Amino acid sequence: MEDRRAGEARKKALKKLLVRDRSEKELREILRREGFQEGETEDAVEYVKSFGYVNDRRYAENYVMSAGRKKSRSALRSFLLEKGISEEDTEAALAELPVDEGELIRELLGKKAGEPRKMDEKELRRVFGYLARRGFSPGDIWRELKNFQDSAG
Repeated sequence: MEDRRAGEARKKALKKLLVRDRSEKELREILRREGFQEGETEDAVEYVKSFGYVNDRRYAENYVMSAGRKKSRSALRSFLLEKGISEEDTEAALAELPVDEGELIRELLGKKAGEPRKMDEKELRRVFGYLARRGFSPGDIWRELKNFQDSAG
């Protein structure tokens, strides 16, 4: 009976990884929620790891590459640590980010607000909230908003 449950856990792990890449921690939580015991869960995680289907370093690098142009370093770091990615793997992935935060804020600001111009208070709050939800510090946001409006002439 235990062998059958271990096999079911392995199949469930593989099925979940077909949908999208997951961290080890995330996969363990999924299997536990599905009712698998600790031993069955660990066996399934080790099984998929043995084939390279779960790799936290790769997960971190892929996440940073896909979300790195939309979120701050702080937001990326928080997300990865929450997913159970080690500090070492998180920092290695973040080291690959080529852009500084100010440049990224300016890029997102251009997409959200268009050409530089003076904004009313309502629009300033809307744009500020948009950038804050992406994890940028209030000081950096205000500095770039001021520069954005000042460059309008």
